[in-house]
Order: sequence, then structure tokens, then C-alpha cells
Amino acid sequence: MSVSMFKRSVLTTLLVGVLVLGLAACGGGSSSGSSDATGETESTGSETTISETGGSSGAADVAAAKKVIAPYIGKPSPFPVSEKLKEVPTDAKIAYMNCGAPVCAIFYEGMSAAAKTMGVEVVNIKAGTAANTVASAFDTAVTGDFQAVVVTAIPIELWSKQLKELQANEVPVITTGVTGTEQYGVESPQVAEPMDAFMGELMANYAIAEFSPSTNYVYYNVPELPFSNLIEEKVKEVLSEKCPECSLRTAKVPVAQLGNTAPNTVVSDLQANPETEVAILSTEEIGIGLAPALKTAGIEVKTIGQTPTPPNLEALKKGEQTSALGVDIAVLSWTLLDQAAREIIGQPLSGSEAEGISVVQFLTPEDITFDPSKGWTGYPEFPEKFAGLWGVKG
Repeated sequence: MSVSMFKRSVLTTLLVGVLVLGLAACGGGSSSGSSDATGETESTGSETTISETGGSSGAADVAAAKKVIAPYIGKPSPFPVSEKLKEVPTDAKIAYMNCGAPVCAIFYEGMSAAAKTMGVEVVNIKAGTAANTVASAFDTAVTGDFQAVVVTAIPIELWSKQLKELQANEVPVITTGVTGTEQYGVESPQVAEPMDAFMGELMANYAIAEFSPSTNYVYYNVPELPFSNLIEEKVKEVLSEKCPECSLRTAKVPVAQLGNTAPNTVVSDLQANPETEVAILSTEEIGIGLAPALKTAGIEVKTIGQTPTPPNLEALKKGEQTSALGVDIAVLSWTLLDQAAREIIGQPLSGSEAEGISVVQFLTPEDITFDPSKGWTGYPEFPEKFAGLWGVKG
């Protein structure tokens, strides 16, 4: 597949809308904590129960919040890779463990395009997420004479045995969307706990910086998705520290409602809590179709969420949505192969690649100068940038 074809496909609704959601959903995680400075709202069907403790007195530290978000306003965060690859492992054969979800198929598509540019081989191994199919697939990875293994969205508990074997054979294992890897010795996992905390920190600071003097917040959590709980923990921490006067409550949106009835749940919650001024969305999929639902209900609320889908971007372009934290999925897909190559030749990672942090940028209506249907990337020329770093022709 050509680079141009990959550019078009990787930025479709499916990829941008499902990636962080799908990866984190498959990968374990921790439940959210509690805070004395926050309230909890639990939505179940049409019923909402509230236990709100409110916030303490004190002005919001807007200046500090603005300082945190400044590097991500109007421009993307730095490209994750800055150091040239010392040597292209041209004879390398890399296993891609396919979780079976559509997003994992698209990751394989992206890595295949990157592999064609780099000049290495990527082998697609269908693993799924069932214990028996995962075990069989990873047994193949162990015995298949691979120089690296890339895993997306497969719970590490299902392949921990084979991971030990791969590590014993000194085969690098690269993951994305797999949480709980630290205890297993996986280095620099992409889109894992550090990225979740990073997004929570950015969104909370953005809400303080851009939406003050608003002080009544709600966080819409999808509890089935571990990343949503991890983001919630960081949001609570930041608001408690920088906006003690703020009142934060949490409302639950079931994962089954994403893409269909989530806006109805949000509207019902806001009707029951009319004092709410700011909504922080754990995933922008909650916001698909939310603007017209709010308008019909006569509700005005400011919103910030992460990983906007093309419908979210279209709503932003029309001024129907306030803002979003874009996550550059296209660049991440190629970063996985870059990481594999560096680990194969023993070249240390650096910068945000080493930290597992993807490219991000806050997006407002003024930033949507591109075709929303193709999604967002902060670096449209990313294939050429990677080719230059690898010392090959793009």
C-alpha cells in the first residue's frame, strides 16, 4: 500500500474515533480514586443520584494553568522522534500481534506502509483477545524467528508467559494501548498510563485557563474503559490543586451508549444539574451528536474532550463545539515501527517516544482549516519526516 493511501485511510472516522477508546478498553488499568474536593454523580438509565461535597474557598490559578497548556495552543507538540536512526535493520522481520478489532487492522495497515518505507518486513499475526487465540498467536511469535514483536490492545495478562520467553530470547516487545506493563518489564509503552495522565492534566488545565471564572464542572467517565478512570484521577488532582473553589462531580456514561445514546445521557444529567458550566469528556465519542441535543434542550455548557473524531471536528468547524484535545494517531502508527527498529539495533529512545507520549494539540474552531472528514494530524508530512530520520527514500 502506498504512503498516500495510508494517509487517507489512517485518518478515517474509524481510526480517530476508536483508537484510544479501543486500545485502552482492551488493556487493563485501575479504577478511579476519590477526592474530598469533588462530588460524585452516578447516572444509571434515567436515574441520577448526587453526593456533592463542593469545593473549598480560593481563587483558581489561571496563570499557572495557562502556562501548562501554552505549548499545545495553535501548534502541535514536538514530533516524537528527533534523533536519526543509526542503522536500518533491513533484514528484520517484525511480528504484529493483531487484536482483531478494526482499529488494530488499521494499525497493521499503517505499520505496513511504514515498513515499506523503511525496508523491513512486518508479519500480521491474528491474535484476537480470547485467551486461547492469544496464547496460540504468541507461541507463533516466540518460535517464528522475529526480531521484534509489536502488540496493540491485547491484555498483557493473556501473554505474560510468552513475554518472558521473548525477553529471555532478547526480542524487543513494543506495545500501545496496553496498560499495566511496568511490572512485566516492558519499556516505553505507547498510549499507556503516562499518556492517560498527560491528557487528564492537559484537559483540566485547559478548562481552568480557558473557561474561568466557571467553577461548576462535570467529568463524564466511561467506567468500563480504564483510560477514562485514569484521566479522571488526574483531572481531580489538577482541579483540587489549581481551582479549590471549583466543584467537580463525575457522571457515568456506559460504553454501550457511545456512538448512539450518549448525548441523551449527558442532556439528562445536565438538566438534573443546571448549575453545571463545564463538561470534561473522557472521550470525544461522548460528544458525537451532543451539540444538537444540547441546543434542542436549551442547554449551554463548555466542553473539552480528547481524540476528536471527524464528526467532532466538523462540529468544531461550525462553532457548535467549544474545543478538543487532538491526538495524532497517524504519527503514532509509524512511531511503533521506529521504536521497534531502534530497539532491534540497541539504540536508546529519546524524547516523547521514550515517554510513550503521542503528538497532541488543542483544537478550536479556528484550527479546523483542513477537511474534518480526514481527521487531524499535526504533521501532514510525517511519512517524509520519518523517511528522513531513517535515511531512506520516502
